Amino acid sequence: MATLILGERGQVTIPKKYREKLGIKPKSPVMLELKDGGILIRPVVTVPVREFSDEYIKRILDKDVIKKGERKEILSKWKKS
Repeated sequence: MATLILGERGQVTIPKKYREKLGIKPKSPVMLELKDGGILIRPVVTVPVREFSDEYIKRILDKDVIKKGERKEILSKWKKS
């Protein structure tokens, strides 16, 4: 546990050992929540998102076709499981 001093602008400094343990670096987003009469600060997990053009999606869908004879084999395996 650490005791922190609240600055004039309402800021606190999270001690280095806590930042390192949580992987919080400068400019890292954190989430603040009021909980049980206190403040909970958690790192925000970010997930990269890829955007696909309509042309790219069409190419992928055009390739995603069952070849002749595969349908029966796939249905047979699916029914057995």
